[in-house]
Amino acid sequence: MKFASLALMFSFALLAPLRSLAKPAIILQATRNTRDLGGLPVKGGQLRPGRLFRSGALCFVTRADVDRLNELHCTTVVDLRTAREIAKDGLDRPGLEIPRKLALPMHNSYGRGQQAYHSYIREGDSVVRSFFEMLGRSESYPVLFHCSAGKDRTGILAALVLWSLGAEREVILDDYLQSQRNAAGLIVKPEWIGEVFQYVDECGGIEAYLSK
Repeated sequence: MKFASLALMFSFALLAPLRSLAKPAIILQATRNTRDLGGLPVKGGQLRPGRLFRSGALCFVTRADVDRLNELHCTTVVDLRTAREIAKDGLDRPGLEIPRKLALPMHNSYGRGQQAYHSYIREGDSVVRSFFEMLGRSESYPVLFHCSAGKDRTGILAALVLWSLGAEREVILDDYLQSQRNAAGLIVKPEWIGEVFQYVDECGGIEAYLSK
């Protein structure tokens, strides 16, 4: 799909007039890293609240968490975990009223931390393509996407979405680092997401990367 077509669909589905920079927190018992990307400033305004959510895994959520998540009225949930992770920790919790479930396992072959990000962004073309194709369909929304902790693979895709909508790099980095502010045990570092910035820049920018 051409980048211009994607941008037009995003404008319809995700943009709203700029009013505030608030990032509403989704308070859950099982994970502290679930949040609405609505309110983040992008080109032409801000992300519309209640349309795009990022999260940690939904396999550990409590009954109360399920009720809270169902109040978001999500249509699509995207699981970025691998088959091994799902076998170990389980599928998303039963009772979640989300009609469409999309499995997009995102792998890496280079270890942890910065090396993992180097692998994710260079080997994840099929995942990124499928994710953006899903976002390009208005019937997909609201969308919730998650990996395990909701900070690495989820952080990469969130960065790409924000970048594609014209967010400043400082905004993208701030949202990425929000995971560590949400939960002190979650480690994220600027140089890790820097691997994504570097690779996309090497491709000629976000438009060239997504067109590829």
